[in-house]
Amino acid sequence: MYLADMCWQEAKEAFQNDKTVIIIPIGSTEQHGCVGPLGTDWMIPQEFSRRLDSLDNIIIAPPLCYGVAPQHTEFAGSVDIGLETMTKIVDSMLTQWFNQGVKRFIIINGHGGNSPAFIAPGLKLNRQGGILSVINWWSIAPQINKQWVTGHGDAQEVSAIMAFRPELIKEKYFAENIVPTLTNNLIPTHLNTVTFEGASVQIIREIKGTASTGGFGGLKSQEATKQWGQDMMDGMTEWMKRFVKEFQKIPL
Repeated sequence: MYLADMCWQEAKEAFQNDKTVIIIPIGSTEQHGCVGPLGTDWMIPQEFSRRLDSLDNIIIAPPLCYGVAPQHTEFAGSVDIGLETMTKIVDSMLTQWFNQGVKRFIIINGHGGNSPAFIAPGLKLNRQGGILSVINWWSIAPQINKQWVTGHGDAQEVSAIMAFRPELIKEKYFAENIVPTLTNNLIPTHLNTVTFEGASVQIIREIKGTASTGGFGGLKSQEATKQWGQDMMDGMTEWMKRFVKEFQKIPL
């Protein structure tokens, strides 16, 4: 059931059920490497949410399509709303829906930069008697299947988009990613991460100085396949269905 499709009387009735869970797809509008669409981070959570709609006592909230992405704004089309704004938006949604009767919430998150914005609102909700879960799908996927390796704007995310919006991946934009090294002993492994003597450490830099296409980590975008995306989306959906049912059992 989609919140946007309900009248307020329907919402009021659904909100009185203790097992009701509002699922909130959240992402970002930002660059995703050489071919990933700008909406990757919210499109994938929205698709997962659509696949969960058949579960009992589930309400799908409209997606939040902008996020905390200060490092991406030098790429055309990318938008950063900032941590403070994101935190206030999430807090407002949870607080108002809780006051209207809902106690259970699941955020399906598509962007790592958003994660700090969920902590304070989630703690506030819990102190009031509610509960919030955050599913960072990209980090859970390789825990379910180690072949679904994660990165940013890489083969994992491109494959996921191929599974349900293949027309958005335009092969003419595939490009080799240039990753400059800082020194011979500081080896880049992700957008803001290098290894030194076997240990990972953060060095904060603008992304264009880190990876020319904006993508990094995992496998190259060119290695993405629709089959990978379909298998991963299907596998993650079944895991999420089992998790949601277990989440509804938590006594509140």
